[in-house]
Amino acid sequence: MTSPIPVKNIQPNAFSGTFPIERRSRIRFPLELRVSYRTLGRGPHRDGTGWVVNMSRAGILVLAQHEIGLGARMKLSIEWPSLLYGRVPLRFVTVGKVVRCDASSFAVTVVRYEFRTAKRKVTSIDAGGKWASTIDA
Repeated sequence: MTSPIPVKNIQPNAFSGTFPIERRSRIRFPLELRVSYRTLGRGPHRDGTGWVVNMSRAGILVLAQHEIGLGARMKLSIEWPSLLYGRVPLRFVTVGKVVRCDASSFAVTVVRYEFRTAKRKVTSIDAGGKWASTIDA
């Protein structure tokens, strides 16, 4: 995201356009990963699911189904795209604080994180060849 404040070049012979300022100190990587979240601490608790929009070493932007308040402590559990040993699903679990929010997204600073193994989802097919249900293996 860029700053809403444009920077103008004041040199008379230079290009007269405006340039956005990148305020982040870390590179953000665009992602589309499923995430489940819940608020921690006092006050009303929110649980939900959403999508990671982008992520850096220090922060995560989440597209969410709930509006989350500024300063809320959050626990995020993100479906990680690679497998442990090529076969075990992983989750990236982090705890952080909401530093930016609007009606459909929030940004969390990463305070601590860990990788955990996740349950494998198995979809069964009934005798008629139709998808019957999804179960955790």
